[in-house]
Amino acid sequence: MNYDAAYFDTGIDRMGTCSSKWSAPGLMRAGVIPMWVADMDFPCAQPIRDALVHRASHACYGYTYEDEPGKDAARSFWARRHNVDFAHEDTIMMPTVVSGLRTCVNALTCERDGVIILTPVYPPFYSSTSNANRRILEAPLARDQAGRYHMDLTIIEEHLKSGARLILLCSPHNPVSRLWSEQELDALFALAIQYDAIVVSDEIHADFVYAPGKFVSALKKPEWSAHVVALLAGSKTFNIAGLKQSLMVCREPKTRAKLLNWVQNAGIDCGNLFALEANKAAYTLCDDWLDGLLEYLDGNRDIISTTLADRLPKAVVTPIEATFLAWVDVRAYSMDNEAIIQHCLDAGVLPSDGSSFGQESGRGFLRINFGCPRSQLIEGLHRLATAVSGMA
Repeated sequence: MNYDAAYFDTGIDRMGTCSSKWSAPGLMRAGVIPMWVADMDFPCAQPIRDALVHRASHACYGYTYEDEPGKDAARSFWARRHNVDFAHEDTIMMPTVVSGLRTCVNALTCERDGVIILTPVYPPFYSSTSNANRRILEAPLARDQAGRYHMDLTIIEEHLKSGARLILLCSPHNPVSRLWSEQELDALFALAIQYDAIVVSDEIHADFVYAPGKFVSALKKPEWSAHVVALLAGSKTFNIAGLKQSLMVCREPKTRAKLLNWVQNAGIDCGNLFALEANKAAYTLCDDWLDGLLEYLDGNRDIISTTLADRLPKAVVTPIEATFLAWVDVRAYSMDNEAIIQHCLDAGVLPSDGSSFGQESGRGFLRINFGCPRSQLIEGLHRLATAVSGMA
């Protein structure tokens, strides 16, 4: 199959499919273009659909166990696409990356311990910490004049000096689209090694990287290994988030034993039987679909920048180095996030409220999902610009 622009331009009707993005009760309205939940409005690759149909044709859907060929497929994909190798015994299967975050917080810290979070960040980083009765220690990302974000290592070290031993890293970063460099990761891991801390690296957006950038996994360097837990998934990459399957990779045996014990006690160590088949197909047969998708998203990235520069000239689009998410500073128009979202809904579009990624660091910001057909993206951006410009 030819996965060209015409394929991704077609899109797919998601109404009536229990899509939280399109039909969330109490929030979405008829006619509103959703640009919030981070899944994409594209059909999955044909091999994934074929694998699901084939599995469904077997009329028994019983319990599963950890799928060895599925793990091998993921390992092969990461070696092929990212030059990262990890052993079979280093992996733990679980439903989602969020469940991986919760596992790490619960298994590797005690109640009232501090957990370091680089903000603004994906909301489950906060909830995974607070719901476990751990203390959130924010290390706000520093923002330069171009709108690009950087780690503040001074604040991170202050938290480590105070006794924190767990750092939650989003890599690439959601929502600010940063692709952390090897030099930045070297500096972060130097602190982790010095203070005997563990970095939990959420790498769910690893495959969405734009030239000239190159993704550097926390699994890359042997000297980092004793201080890393990496969370991987094909759910964003292949647009199969609803199937719920991810991998936790930990090379340090004592740490991995703690994680596995918590996973097994929580009963989240077996895979969804359809997810097992979908992921094997995705990791082994869908590189051509992914390559076509990345080329298409790169074009969408350009549309975001040019359209908002024209329609919202006082807005600042954070440089989009990775992900299919744009982080947009609209503070020149309004600092009232609740009012911004209401104006957007009234105009027929729904972006993500920036304050959900950080009460202060996200105030006056919006996150826009551009993983959709171009006609939908352009119309959504025009509606958003109409709503926001009217608030100045």
